[in-house]
Amino acid sequence: MNFIKKTFLLVVICLGAETFCKAQADNSNYEYEAIDEFTEEQTDEEEYEQDEESVIIEVESVENQNIVDDVFAKMDEIEDYVQLDSNINSWATYSNEVGFVAYVPNTQNNAYLTKRYDVITLEDSSIYIKEYLFNKNMAWDYIYERIYNKEGNLIYFVRNYNTYSSGCAEVAFEQSEYFFNESGELIKKNYNIYDSQNNPLNIDDCYMNREIYDKYLSLNEFLNIVPLPINE
Repeated sequence: MNFIKKTFLLVVICLGAETFCKAQADNSNYEYEAIDEFTEEQTDEEEYEQDEESVIIEVESVENQNIVDDVFAKMDEIEDYVQLDSNINSWATYSNEVGFVAYVPNTQNNAYLTKRYDVITLEDSSIYIKEYLFNKNMAWDYIYERIYNKEGNLIYFVRNYNTYSSGCAEVAFEQSEYFFNESGELIKKNYNIYDSQNNPLNIDDCYMNREIYDKYLSLNEFLNIVPLPINE
């Protein structure tokens, strides 16, 4: 059948079944639009998951603000101990060691430092733990800070990360702060990203190869995974 006959036959069929042809056309358009909509929603969801770290949550009550202020007061106390180099217990793991050993700065070792933990017990029996994760160049890739109250519940968590592969700065630094109430509910979250000169960066311009990490909402949960001898 040549082209002219094929075209004539198609016109006759559609003239005889106009409703069917229109329905087929409408269905075709609907399927195309639905696929586009699904793809757009899926893309938005993936972008949100990838950028969840940079979400900022503001305090919504006076009660929660008091909790945040108390955390900052504890951080001031911790800073005093750090400045005085007092009341700090430190442990480390090395590439050729099994378990934790007392950390001694500037010691020569055939192996490289892999992790370091600084632990400070505060006046109200809260416990502060700073965890460093090092690479083979003896530089830190990640630093996690945790404060557990006297009941052993996490009230403050900080994630620090740096990378040379962000594409937006020679070195990009990322910091997230999480504040929790006594029920373990997140009440505030801060986020900052900046370069080595403390200039703010735009997260949309940066590639941050984020790791999988755990906050550990209780001290017992943390010590089950990282058995530091803090009670010995």
